[in-house]
Amino acid sequence: MRPVNPFSPSFGISPPVLAGRREVLRSFDSVFDNVRSPSHATLLWGLRGTGKTVLLNALEDRARAEGWLVVSAAAVGREGLIDQIRSKASALLDSVRSMQEAPSRRAVTGVSVMGTGIQFERASAAERAEAEEADLETVLETLGEWLIEQGTGLLVTIDELHVSATDEIREFGSVFQLASRRAERPVAFVGAALPELEDRLTAGDASTFLQRCRRHEISNLRPSEAAIALREPIEEAGGRIDDDALEIAVEASMGQPYLVQMIGSYLWDDAEDLARGATADEARRAVADAAAQFGRHVHGPVWNRLSDLDKRFLVAMLADAGTSAIADVGRRWGHSPRSLSTYRKRLLSAGMISSVGRGRAAFADPTIRQYVETRAAAEGFGPDG
Repeated sequence: MRPVNPFSPSFGISPPVLAGRREVLRSFDSVFDNVRSPSHATLLWGLRGTGKTVLLNALEDRARAEGWLVVSAAAVGREGLIDQIRSKASALLDSVRSMQEAPSRRAVTGVSVMGTGIQFERASAAERAEAEEADLETVLETLGEWLIEQGTGLLVTIDELHVSATDEIREFGSVFQLASRRAERPVAFVGAALPELEDRLTAGDASTFLQRCRRHEISNLRPSEAAIALREPIEEAGGRIDDDALEIAVEASMGQPYLVQMIGSYLWDDAEDLARGATADEARRAVADAAAQFGRHVHGPVWNRLSDLDKRFLVAMLADAGTSAIADVGRRWGHSPRSLSTYRKRLLSAGMISSVGRGRAAFADPTIRQYVETRAAAEGFGPDG
């Protein structure tokens, strides 16, 4: 019977081997011993598919292993960002108060509060209402003081930070600085976002919180790291991969973590004899299968939300082997510099292109160029955009 596939080509699902992120993990570990560590406020930047959510998961797991509490939020959905964090932090505060105010009647009942820390019996209805009515700053301050006494801390994580309203992010930053950093309470923050957040939110006095965060660019893996992410899960699950097959898979992945997982998954399922070892031909088939799915999963949802003119901007960039001059893109399909600026900003915000100097742009990732080429042919866009 074939062993269970060790790879996890799903968004936000932790891979079996977290390769190439040692610097971020080591940096974050400093928060557990030093309340003044700059890593108490951290931002992770990266394109889609580079593993930002996976890294958030890993940091949360690290915090839990140190006995910290964790509040996880995502800047998507119906509930506002501040309300999400306040609601979850209030639930923790509710449990803390129930222990402090009546220890003889409320005993510890487990080892998990929302999966992170100590579990207590529920407080009274009046106590819960009081916690729920408190604003976020009050909740974090109160929790922070209790955490100091307990010798532990709280980690707040926010995924998809770029989606949130600017005012909410700035409000959270103000609250976090007052409740945590200035009073040196053990409350840490890690956020994850697309690169466009930097242009949108880190300019100006209102965004000093984000400017002061320790930033880590979460980019594609190096070839050696991609090789580790492929070889180690296969071998730990009882299989093998020969050197030629590994080289083919690594090169085709372009270091894209999500693509690494897809190639590994197809290779595991398609290899005829895992004990003998996955072969070069099997690797080529896995690469072809993964490539067909990768663009659809990662770039397809973004492409489908673009206007035809946004798409034509991208198609016009295909004429350039490397970077594109915005003026050249405009000449190819007869648009004015002012309108080009609008499309450029939208595509930067969508993570499809990156700015590479004044008046120039490039596809944000080689896989995006490949996807645009495929879709341009399928949807009938001409070479001039």
